[in-house]
Amino acid sequence: MATQNLFNAQGERIAIVSGLRTPFVQRDGAFKSSYATDLGTMVTNELLSHVEIERHHIEQLVFGQVIQQPDIPNPAREIALALNMPYLQSYTLSSSCLSGLQAVANIAGSIISGTISAGIAGGTDSISNAPFSISPRVVHKLKAIFKASTIEKKFALFREFSWRDLKPHGVNLKDYMTQMSVAEISEQMAQEYHLSRAEQDEFARYSHEKAVNAWKIGVLKGEVMPSFPLPYTDAVISDTIIPSANKMKYYDKFSTILGKSYATVTEANMPRPVDGAAAVMLMRENQVKELGLKPLGYIRSYSIIGNDIWHNMFMGATVASSQALDRARVSLKDMDYIDIHETSASQMLVNLRLFESNEFAKNQLNRTACLGEIDQDKLNHLGGSIAFGNPRAATSLRILIQSLNALKRKGGGMSLIASSGLGGLGAAMVLESE
Repeated sequence: MATQNLFNAQGERIAIVSGLRTPFVQRDGAFKSSYATDLGTMVTNELLSHVEIERHHIEQLVFGQVIQQPDIPNPAREIALALNMPYLQSYTLSSSCLSGLQAVANIAGSIISGTISAGIAGGTDSISNAPFSISPRVVHKLKAIFKASTIEKKFALFREFSWRDLKPHGVNLKDYMTQMSVAEISEQMAQEYHLSRAEQDEFARYSHEKAVNAWKIGVLKGEVMPSFPLPYTDAVISDTIIPSANKMKYYDKFSTILGKSYATVTEANMPRPVDGAAAVMLMRENQVKELGLKPLGYIRSYSIIGNDIWHNMFMGATVASSQALDRARVSLKDMDYIDIHETSASQMLVNLRLFESNEFAKNQLNRTACLGEIDQDKLNHLGGSIAFGNPRAATSLRILIQSLNALKRKGGGMSLIASSGLGGLGAAMVLESE
């Protein structure tokens, strides 16, 4: 595989100048009165305030969103307008939990092509304000009632309704093609790889322990902004972490989601859906120097892939990691940190095995040897999505910001970040800091 060329025509690297996120807050909690667009506006405004540059330097804004509001089809544009940046090119994309990394890749591509010198990539989602809908069958019935020529015909059509017809449907967080939920896919992987519930619960517990400790020692404070959501009465300064979840007895009270005798996946060994937003600023290398800025780091390589959805849908993190490492001409052992989105405990445990599997490497990755064993001290060392929650489009940006800040504190190095997602999607990036 050829080395990926992430330089512009002048040989400049793509710098990540700064990154910031809101706290990740439990559903119907402190962010319940804020739409995803409000959260995206909040974090973008704060990011721009953190970096000492004039706003006209920003030439493109790309935001990811998974749970979309029908009345706000392009949140990125509304964010630009809310920040009094009407001439800013802005658009929105959706690519499951790796939407944030896709937004970063799009901005990077614009810089490499010479189209722009600087841009902002973001992700925002609000499960609290997920839209409700009614089925197409009900819509057609209502249309027929309105078109009926007489009151009698209207009444006869109305009598065909049942209470079930009129029940609103919440957002469908299942994979569209397979109609499988994250829990069902995770259970499928757990069964194939013979993962016990105890293994998954222990993985989840450790994720919480690391996140609780990270907040205790204050390392996340600089990358999580104090937020003042509507109605502006209270500040939100930290993630909704469950302190008791770092004890094994917490997990005993949860029933399995599928309710089968063999089932192992519970709400406790998966990330909770939460509200949150994140944004990062990217810039060509020489402009960073010209403006006197100190970047968090640089993008060495990336890979965004699709894989089979019927079998091991969440193996995308491993497949994309293989490509990203190859494109950067580095190996797993060269990484100082490895941050992978925890779609579920079973997804993580399976992917850890796939990293070590020579058979998988030969059959799926076109490699002669496996990627290698992941050092557990390097993996999600400040906690993962099971602890922080999963605000869909913002999740992959959390791991990017978290990983780069960790490298900066270390004094430089390289890290691998990766994510799997519904639809059989996967993304990975090799990041470097100096």
